[in-house]
Amino acid sequence: MIVGMARIADHPLRIARLRANISQEALAKRAGVQRSAISAIEDGRTKRPTDRLIGTIAPLVGMSATELNEEIQSWLDKPINAPLKASAVNLLAIPPYVLGQYYKTFRLWRSEIAPTPTAFASMLRINPATVRDYENGKLQTLPDSLARQMLKAFESHGFTPEYLAALEALPRS
Repeated sequence: MIVGMARIADHPLRIARLRANISQEALAKRAGVQRSAISAIEDGRTKRPTDRLIGTIAPLVGMSATELNEEIQSWLDKPINAPLKASAVNLLAIPPYVLGQYYKTFRLWRSEIAPTPTAFASMLRINPATVRDYENGKLQTLPDSLARQMLKAFESHGFTPEYLAALEALPRS
């Protein structure tokens, strides 16, 4: 993985930063914060940055604080439109009670939707560590943030709480 690479491609701060032709590191330095603060916003760990931080960062990327706050809120409020291949749409049509016959682990199931935990997390607008830690067994149960975002992202394809429960029953990897 490239250090400083944003994981959520369409986050408003990332887009504004790229338009301003500034790296995460340079933005952080100019704002007087750690690069991890910028990264945390762009990769979804910080959903609602403080007004003080937004007020500092916004002018550095050519925006007003109000404008950046509004764009972040609008981005958070918009429905997740997870782009799925036809095979992934078909996967979501499998009845939950037979899911385990086709996929022996959550990781195998996830790899049909997105090739990596990071790509899956980006699709769902969550921190990649959430998916990675779940798949690697560091988390004992499916995190609420992951469950909630999967339900939102895939509901138009028939993803139900029953399907989610069937996924939770699969070994992780």
